[in-house]
Amino acid sequence: MKLLWVLRICLYVQLLLGIVRFFGPRVSDFVLNQHIWELHRGLAFVIAILAIIALRPKPGVENNGIRITARFFPLLPLLLGLGFMLGIAYSESLVILHMVLGIISLALVEMAAARERRSRLASA
Repeated sequence: MKLLWVLRICLYVQLLLGIVRFFGPRVSDFVLNQHIWELHRGLAFVIAILAIIALRPKPGVENNGIRITARFFPLLPLLLGLGFMLGIAYSESLVILHMVLGIISLALVEMAAARERRSRLASA
């Protein structure tokens, strides 16, 4: 359960970093410190690994479609982000897709966490 909390916090931090990275230069002369941007990149790997571990099948918790999807979905924005990093593909529309995939990942993890919490309360 604690890993799931860490995963959720990391997802929200990642979302904030991504929003600041995308909208910061557009709104003002804000320039993101390179070390903070590296945190966004590193956190992406941590989130993908945490999702796979924290949402693994557990006794007493239904392993339904949402949980399975939430477990592996963070790999999609990670792969797209790797494409940006490696210079394979980059366009503003792909960046927006990357953001949408990240938000969907966050929503799926939240739904899976809520279902896990409900199933644990029901069995207690």
